[in-house]
Amino acid sequence: MTRSTGKVCVAVLGLVLSATPGLAQDWLEGLEPRVLRLADFSGNETANFGRAMVAWEQEITEFTQGRITFENYWSSSLLNATGTLSGVSDGVADIGLIIPTYYPQDLPVAAWLFGMGAALSGSTVHDVAAGGATALETLLTLPAVTEEYAGHNLVVLQGTSTPAYNLLCNKPVNSLATAQGIRARAIGSVWSSTAEALGMTPVSIAFNEAYEGLQRGVFDCMVINPNQYVDGLTLRDVAPEYVPVTFAQLQASTWVMNLDTWNSFPVELQNFIIGANARAAQAIWQGYMRIEAAAGELIASGGVHTNDVSELEPVAAAQRAEYVAAMAGNAPAAVGDAQAVIDAYLARIAYWTGVLEEQGIPVAERTPEAIVEAFRVLGDVDLEPFIARFNDEVLPGLMIQ
Repeated sequence: MTRSTGKVCVAVLGLVLSATPGLAQDWLEGLEPRVLRLADFSGNETANFGRAMVAWEQEITEFTQGRITFENYWSSSLLNATGTLSGVSDGVADIGLIIPTYYPQDLPVAAWLFGMGAALSGSTVHDVAAGGATALETLLTLPAVTEEYAGHNLVVLQGTSTPAYNLLCNKPVNSLATAQGIRARAIGSVWSSTAEALGMTPVSIAFNEAYEGLQRGVFDCMVINPNQYVDGLTLRDVAPEYVPVTFAQLQASTWVMNLDTWNSFPVELQNFIIGANARAAQAIWQGYMRIEAAAGELIASGGVHTNDVSELEPVAAAQRAEYVAAMAGNAPAAVGDAQAVIDAYLARIAYWTGVLEEQGIPVAERTPEAIVEAFRVLGDVDLEPFIARFNDEVLPGLMIQ
């Protein structure tokens, strides 16, 4: 944790501990020792989410002087991707990772909000930081979302957004003509509709079959982050054509806690956790910079071929804008004024994008040369001033009085 990322929470902690020593001691001495179970289907403790959440746990254990400790279950060893909602709700685990689109019936508002992942620039830093800041604010403050999770006995801890998805292909795709008929693995309408606009045919292939499918030519392209060149599937061996046309980001991957567990904590601990939640999300932002920079080294070195998307990008951008524009018409009733929610979301993305630009981080153009250069400098991007700005402006309003 950097000094600037934690300064707001340190200030809050200072207020808690300096207010009335007796009261501070009372809440801590009265805190029942317990072990909280965390379930992460997506990876292990060395993955981006895992690293951030282990650091989050360590903060809480230290703050509670060892009264709260954790037991971690990685890679679906306790709850899988579609079982986490009910598992955390019922107390099988206390903390878990939710992808809202896996639960369209149970989480219609959160699943609908996922579509805002189409409102991005394609520039990794801005989509991760500005998009992530907007997702985090919205998940924690939009009543339609917080009440929906509360209806499942859950409280939102934090949520983040990935970089934009692109295409990793086993053949060149550098024009609308070459895109025609390309079979692209695209799971979810926010991605498949962009593929269709480019003239591609979306196909549904299990993730664990993707490597072999690309290798054998069962399909031609995969809609995914370029970090899969160096992480997970290491697709550079079977999909050496990087096509950086901008598809939606994976929006609002959400960490939740069992509401009964949360309500059992004193307010002093709840406020500390709120600050720790923000730091965990911000660690994930920075983690994406690190992961994408590793992919960028491969791309910049020519280890994979970067295709020119100048003909594809305007078509994809227009389609994504249409997707967002249509969201008000298919919003769940619980959203209320859907257009106002969409407008507010877009305004916050624009605001946080502007903050990054003020801090000397321009949105990268979508030419092959600019894309390669943007990847090249990702490892040097310092999000510390941006994180400090978020903490100064947003965190105080989240604290429980």
